[in-house]
Amino acid sequence: MGLSSGAVIIIVIVACLAAVSLAAALFRQYQPSDALPSQRFSREQEVYMRSIRLKNMGFNYRESRTPMPRDVESAMSVDDSSRY
Repeated sequence: MGLSSGAVIIIVIVACLAAVSLAAALFRQYQPSDALPSQRFSREQEVYMRSIRLKNMGFNYRESRTPMPRDVESAMSVDDSSRY
């Protein structure tokens, strides 16, 4: 009397998940992502990306018709070039 086919499928799926998890953990241990060089952007590009993020957040808040938090609203009204 053996296992039903459903039980065999469940056991195989669980074993595959365990194998993938073990492989991912070992890969992460021996190939950490910290070894990759971090990308540094120029100050002008950081300011530009921040202004675009804030503008998009404003668009998203207007579309959703929820009140915009005060800290985001004040950050949007400040010119980044005058701060530095």
